[in-house]
Amino acid sequence: MSSSNIPLSGVRLCEAALPETLFRKFDDAVRSAFREKQRGKSSYSTTFWYPRGAAPANVAEEAISVLMQKVSLPQDCIGMEWWLGRLGYRKKLNFHFDRDLVLSRETGESIFPLLGSVFYLNDFPSSPTVLTDQVPGPDGRSKVPAEPNLTLAVAAIRNNYVIFPGNLYHGVLPDSSIPHAGADPGEEPEEKRLTLLINYWHRRPSAPICNDYDGSVYPSLAA
Repeated sequence: MSSSNIPLSGVRLCEAALPETLFRKFDDAVRSAFREKQRGKSSYSTTFWYPRGAAPANVAEEAISVLMQKVSLPQDCIGMEWWLGRLGYRKKLNFHFDRDLVLSRETGESIFPLLGSVFYLNDFPSSPTVLTDQVPGPDGRSKVPAEPNLTLAVAAIRNNYVIFPGNLYHGVLPDSSIPHAGADPGEEPEEKRLTLLINYWHRRPSAPICNDYDGSVYPSLAA
């Protein structure tokens, strides 16, 4: 699949997005990070802020500084919110709109990133990212259209990077009929689906979810 034949407007796919040396360095760090004790925080409940133009503070931000060169950044983009994703075989990520979650919970106001994106660290064919043509309604929570007219399943392929409008409804929908390479038939693979998620913002998302990276979570990324 290439960006020239993607049916959803504004969606781009970059293959072999990182140089191999940097990819291996980042991949090793992520796998080490997930072996660390995470102080009770799940990989989807803690995000980090990387200001546009700042020097990378860790290998994730080093990777982002390369990946962002493949993005047509809006002029009002001031920085990137990033986090690590890890999903097991047959595990789904519910469909959702990315938003400033703290602001939404505290005030009911919905603000969405300019762009969303997913970088894949390993092949995980049973768990594609599924994007729809649905965007938020005026209330920030309903979907327009109510049912999707178009959907796009983006395969989780090592070193690929998909970028999409930040207000698209999306999730991970596993297909357990697809076997995982290296796993014995009928057995659950030990490997998990590993990703780097990056949202590009015109404003910084609210704490305590979005934080400055200080090395207390995922210290291997800074090593």
